[in-house]
Amino acid sequence: MDPALREHLRRLDLDLLMAGHADPVPADWGRTARTDGYSRLYLILGGEGTITLDGVEYLPGPGQLYFLPAGSALAFASSKERPLRKYWANFTATVGDHDLASLVTLPRVVEVDDLPAVQEMFVRLLAAGKGATQVTGPLRQRAILMELTAYLVDHAPLGSLKPLSEGPGRILEYIDAHLGEVLTVGRLAEVFHYNPTYFITYFAQLFGVSPNQYIRQLRVERVKQALIHSELKIEEIAGTVGWEAAYLSRVFRQVTSLTPTRYRALHRAS
Repeated sequence: MDPALREHLRRLDLDLLMAGHADPVPADWGRTARTDGYSRLYLILGGEGTITLDGVEYLPGPGQLYFLPAGSALAFASSKERPLRKYWANFTATVGDHDLASLVTLPRVVEVDDLPAVQEMFVRLLAAGKGATQVTGPLRQRAILMELTAYLVDHAPLGSLKPLSEGPGRILEYIDAHLGEVLTVGRLAEVFHYNPTYFITYFAQLFGVSPNQYIRQLRVERVKQALIHSELKIEEIAGTVGWEAAYLSRVFRQVTSLTPTRYRALHRAS
């Protein structure tokens, strides 16, 4: 997966606005094209109708999961004789101050390979926040929306999942490829032809952290993986992420409250 896409999804925040089960949709369900400030998910169970998104018409069929992003021109209609049956959810999907749809493209429709399983996600989504779970409802709803989004991403057709701008992806790819070297804001800004001050602001807007914070986080994660999955010595691991062994140990303990040796021993034991 593209590094920028992975980072956007890692920072994704979802908030349910409304959800329901239309079996079938009301007789007057339909509208002409207009935009909304929120996204929608439709799980089609049956019936006939049309969904038109940015001028492209779809004929929804049973077992299809539609993602209708915020800001798109959306129109829909249902057959009078065989009205659509569906689960639906309206929600916001943001990454920092940006709507997800402004950062990445997601498939507009996927064919569901396990309809009962996805249907059960919507059942749980509707149940969340009711009765004894009312206090924790928003947390449960967010978790289930994450499940549905993950399903959409996991089943995206080849090539349909990508960041709208290649620039962020190239920056993260460069950092990943040069993690064992000295990586300063000045160097990154020069490579990508930015003023250093602007580059810090641009990076933080995209990924929610400064370049130095991101590099540190990535190095710590790389160290964790090496400790668990390799036999490299601490000094050797330090070299792969551009740190001295003593500095690695100090930073690692600050982040995990464990020494690298203790972290390795605990995770190897489990």
